Amino acid sequence: MITQQDEWVILGLTLDGETFAVPDWAELLCDSLARTGEDGHKTYSSYIRPVISDGLKCVVVRASLQGADAQAFDMLKRYVAENHLKVRSGRNSMGIEAAGPFPVMSKERRDPRRNIW
Repeated sequence: MITQQDEWVILGLTLDGETFAVPDWAELLCDSLARTGEDGHKTYSSYIRPVISDGLKCVVVRASLQGADAQAFDMLKRYVAENHLKVRSGRNSMGIEAAGPFPVMSKERRDPRRNIW
């Protein structure tokens, strides 16, 4: 179980430091948990969002997903492992080393007042 952090970020980089080759991977991953309303408008889950960080496609995952939907959380972990993607602590992390078995890079510096989550 992930502790001491609010979110983590799946980076569009492999463990070898290469840019992940699937161009729309972040959107596809987030689509797997999205809902489509009666009006046909897609709404991403509040637990997972695609973002661009320093020009790199990433996916921000709220750690509370693990308790809310363990199956979805496990799917994300498998995706990361199968594609050898780097993961780091997220924007609101109290402890930068809190990512457990996932590789940790550096803490992203963002103004917490702009965090819409």
